[in-house]
Amino acid sequence: MTHTLVVCKPKLPDQYLTQRVDLKRQLDQMNSGEVMYFPVFELVPDLNAMALIRPWIDNATEKANRLIVFVSPSVLEIAVTNLGQWPANVYCAVMGRQSAKLASDLGIPEDKIIAPTGEHDLETEDSDGLAHLLAAKFGAGSCSVMVCKGPRGRVEFPKKLEEMNHDVTVLECYDRKVIDQSDSQCDALFSRMNRAVLWITSSETVEALDSQLKQKSDSQLNALKQTATVLTTHPRITAKCRELGYVHVVQIATGIQSVNSWLKSNKKSMENNNQTNTATPTSKSQPAAAALSTPSAASSAQPTGQWLGKAAFFISVVSFVLILLIAFAGKNQIEKTRMAFGERIQKESTTLDLVKEEINKSSDLAKDLKTRFDLLELAQKEEASQRASLEEVYNSLLASRTEVSLSEVEQLISIAKRQLYLLGNVKGASIALSQAIDLLEGTEKPSLLNLRTALEKDLSEIKALPSDDLLRLAISLDSVVNSVESLPMLSSVQATTDQTLAELTEEPAPATDPDTQDTSTVETASPQGFDQAWLTIKQVAQTVWYDIKSLIEVTKVDSPEVLMLSSRQETDLRNTLRLSLLNARISLLSRQATLLKSDLERSSNLLNTYFDDKSIQVQRAKTVLEEIGTVQLDLILPELQATSAALRLAVAGQQGERQ
Repeated sequence: MTHTLVVCKPKLPDQYLTQRVDLKRQLDQMNSGEVMYFPVFELVPDLNAMALIRPWIDNATEKANRLIVFVSPSVLEIAVTNLGQWPANVYCAVMGRQSAKLASDLGIPEDKIIAPTGEHDLETEDSDGLAHLLAAKFGAGSCSVMVCKGPRGRVEFPKKLEEMNHDVTVLECYDRKVIDQSDSQCDALFSRMNRAVLWITSSETVEALDSQLKQKSDSQLNALKQTATVLTTHPRITAKCRELGYVHVVQIATGIQSVNSWLKSNKKSMENNNQTNTATPTSKSQPAAAALSTPSAASSAQPTGQWLGKAAFFISVVSFVLILLIAFAGKNQIEKTRMAFGERIQKESTTLDLVKEEINKSSDLAKDLKTRFDLLELAQKEEASQRASLEEVYNSLLASRTEVSLSEVEQLISIAKRQLYLLGNVKGASIALSQAIDLLEGTEKPSLLNLRTALEKDLSEIKALPSDDLLRLAISLDSVVNSVESLPMLSSVQATTDQTLAELTEEPAPATDPDTQDTSTVETASPQGFDQAWLTIKQVAQTVWYDIKSLIEVTKVDSPEVLMLSSRQETDLRNTLRLSLLNARISLLSRQATLLKSDLERSSNLLNTYFDDKSIQVQRAKTVLEEIGTVQLDLILPELQATSAALRLAVAGQQGERQ
């Protein structure tokens, strides 16, 4: 017998027979060696979790296809056995030909089974190959997928499906417990270590196996690692075996057929290894034989030693002469090198002086840049004051990104509520909820997955709210406040327009008709002289009237007292306008819509009544007030009910696990 195949697959309960019977049948057909069952884990089905499969199938969905993915043959047999008859509108996706055969044996139609065949590089028999096959068969976002897995298996595969925009539901169908191995079972394995072939299907299996065997006998475990051959089915399992110290690790495809193929192809090499291990003790007698021949060899080596002594003396004399010659030649070379280095140092000193001058110029430039940098840093501190608390929490979470701290997530949710309800800061609340979602990125617990879904839902509602730039509007309002002193008032406006002489005339100038000009020449000389005198008198009267009218300026106002303000009243009026604008700024930043509207109306009335509407500064101030008046401050903020409920469930679940 050339080998012993040690099967370390997990043990299923007695009612799940399909996979066990198929494995036994194929091992019996192999008939090329001894088979030893050495299960490390026992799988415990979660009936409550599997009861959720049928409601998920019956629930209506907008997606065109339904798909259930089974990440291992064990979860496939457990789920399908408890489900009963396979639904006609659901596809079954598995990760290899062995699982596809098991699905067919369990009664699933072959046209509903999706499995990579491993025939080319992209369609490998693992999660990557299945993801590529699903992407080629279905369009992005067209499937509603349920991933059935164990407690710690295939965490990255649901993320790949989410990247394809599919609706993904993760279900843990079983738990597993470690089987305590008996001393007789471990001794039986150790006794077969020279011909043992371990079939390992998960990294957790090899870790648990190594831990239990180490408790039994550490020395025998080390010998097992040196002699036994380990067959794995994934690069991650191969790396774990080599990390634990197993020397002979071979990666094969999944399924018992791959194990049989490897055993048949390596049968002759394993026989040679056994013969080599058997022949090893005979080689230990060789040093003794060599030791027996040592005296005769020593006696024959004495003349040779005398000849070697003379040769060594001659070589030493020749070496001494060569050393003297080399020292003389080296002295001349050293002198030349010293002179060359002296010239080079002189050149470098000149270059160093030039570099010092450039450094002085650079230091002055650096001082100027430092001054500008300090000014920019002061401006940045004002903006960073609102984000300080969030950055502190974020920096504290960077050190432990692999573990989700529920208390930190709860703190971020509390910060988001304060930013939203107390300050009305929609952007700050969005940042806090985004940080909480990032903390829950790699979690696997269903309660934390529900919390993450609730956070994403509330975050989308918050991002839908209008986010006005209140800081920019406040700065614009500050510029209006600073320009109050320079706004022109009606009481101090000077006349800037002049009327022409033609505008002051009551009658238009007589038009000259070229057709009638010739006919007027035939009139008598007496009427023509009278008309000329009348026109001259009329022009003189119009000139006098223009001079008198230009001395008077007419301004139309609603209230006469506007034009009769004293300088002190003008100062008080400007202070009143400035105070009203400052109150409007406070109401804007505190998001008090009623007070802001009142302050804006008061400021607009003052500008319309006492200030010159034709001034560009007054028009610009009115534009700023109108823009602020359109800001929506009385928003209906979301209450984050889904997030609060999911957080309470997650906290309750964490407390239950501690108990």
